[in-house]
Amino acid sequence: MRTILHLLPITAFCFLISSCSTTMYVSNAVNAPLLREKGEVKLNVTQNDLQAAVAVSDHVAIMANGFYRNYKNDNYKHNGFQGELGMGYFKPLESNNNLIFEAYGGIGLGKVFKQQEFRNPENGNLYLGSFEANGGKLFVQPSFGFATRFFDIALTPKFSLVKYTSFSSDAYPENELRNDYLYDNEITRSAYLFAEPAITIRGGYKFIKLQAQYGLTLNMGNRIKHDPDFASLGLVFDIAQWYNQ
Repeated sequence: MRTILHLLPITAFCFLISSCSTTMYVSNAVNAPLLREKGEVKLNVTQNDLQAAVAVSDHVAIMANGFYRNYKNDNYKHNGFQGELGMGYFKPLESNNNLIFEAYGGIGLGKVFKQQEFRNPENGNLYLGSFEANGGKLFVQPSFGFATRFFDIALTPKFSLVKYTSFSSDAYPENELRNDYLYDNEITRSAYLFAEPAITIRGGYKFIKLQAQYGLTLNMGNRIKHDPDFASLGLVFDIAQWYNQ
């Protein structure tokens, strides 16, 4: 059972599910648009993410990211969502417009729910236990990239500060909560800093490219169960003028 939890006001954190252990934080896909001109719009669609970035001036852009994941079977259910908003600066380097520097910062909100079947050790009866958590995060992500009509690549050393604001459980076993550092609202007492370096590669032609991304999730402080890495595959749609010149 993997879980993804949430963070401070509206940015990015994620939810991932597997089968036998609770993961309280998973990084969502990094939105690294590599914009080059005013009015350019990029949309990214993956199996779990919907992301957009718009250049509102020659050097200022805004981004919005959404993530959702759902898993369930007969005796297990887990779902979670996340939203992010950010604003940043971008600049093609004067010596070569294909080389781009950008830096974004923003906020995120998220929620996760998990329900699982357990067996009572005293009478052997089965019962359902569940928990729910809410949180938010702040993030900052500079990127260094290279963008052409056919190929893009970006390196993004992202950092996220995550704070869980509430946690509640219903009939969830105490020993399971202790093992996952969730007992007595432990998860809400500290903020968690993550380094999330990622590499993004896109290939295609002009307005549509296939994107692959891989990154690491590195815990920089307090103990929390988290996924060690993240990956995504999707399509990027680019509305711009520069690639027609």
